[in-house]
Amino acid sequence: MSAYVIVEATVRDKAARERYSAQVGPILRKFDGEILAAGPWQALFGEPAFENGMVVRFPDKATAFAWYHSPDYQGLLELRDEALDCRFRIVGS
Repeated sequence: MSAYVIVEATVRDKAARERYSAQVGPILRKFDGEILAAGPWQALFGEPAFENGMVVRFPDKATAFAWYHSPDYQGLLELRDEALDCRFRIVGS
């Protein structure tokens, strides 16, 4: 069963976000990650804590964890933290 990584983010630095986005895409694809939706949140109820959201599908939870903990992705954390104030969550099997 698929697993989904839910990303909530507010951009801190637009240029850094563009560099991060360009580098994270190929890493996601190495782990069969697919961005299903991305963009500004549209709240149905309550106030969102962040301005933007993203949903990324992986084949399963083990693959999602392997992507997040991979040396390639871990190497982007400093750039991610410069680019975004964010929170990552996972749901699914």
